[in-house]
Amino acid sequence: METIQWVKQDGVATITLNRPEVHNAISMELVDELTSVLEECRADEKVKVLIITGTGKSFVSGGDLNQFIAVRGHEQAFPLLHKVAELLSAIDHFSKPVIAMINGAAIGGGCEFAGACHFRFASDQALFGFVQIGMHITTGWGGASRLLDKLPEAKALSLLLTGERMRAEEAKAYGFVDEIYPADRLQEEVERFARKIAAQPLVGIEAYMRILRWKREGVSQAQRIRREVDQCAEIWGSDAHVSVVQKFLRKQ
Repeated sequence: METIQWVKQDGVATITLNRPEVHNAISMELVDELTSVLEECRADEKVKVLIITGTGKSFVSGGDLNQFIAVRGHEQAFPLLHKVAELLSAIDHFSKPVIAMINGAAIGGGCEFAGACHFRFASDQALFGFVQIGMHITTGWGGASRLLDKLPEAKALSLLLTGERMRAEEAKAYGFVDEIYPADRLQEEVERFARKIAAQPLVGIEAYMRILRWKREGVSQAQRIRREVDQCAEIWGSDAHVSVVQKFLRKQ
């Protein structure tokens, strides 16, 4: 692949966006390659959790200007915006947890990309900003809608309407970033967290991700509980489940 590097180890797939010369800007080629990698990870039962990061000093700088600035008007812009939005929706609704390891700047579309991941762990050198409004546009990949779901409305709107840039500490104070680590420890800490997830059975990981999806789809709590009970009943009594219970009883 030309725009991505990725490795699988111990249940963790680490995907590195590899366009440092343009600060890992999102191109149509990168969308295609990342979509392919996601499908492979979805189908691989050995992969239980994904980490997405960037090479160089940036996480994602936004859309590739050479491609995006060349279009004019709705007819030309919509297909490009829609293609990236579909990728971010695929990440947002992925059947396995996706961690954004934010190694550097995540500006504009980079914030939208990070917001589509299930966890956001940032370097203390990271920089954030929904700067689109200052460019006479808005978020175009679904970022505002996700931000309004994640944060209290007033906090989300203040980030969107002012376009202010934030250090990692401020992004965490808003609730956008989950944890901050020194740059030289970021990878170690993110991998430590990912391995904790990867140590668990895939059937349970995917089940909890479905419960999250039901909530996001607006399914009522009563219906979600019924589905949760039904889902648990489906996997209850498997050989793996019985083996763990028997081991516990023997200890007792």
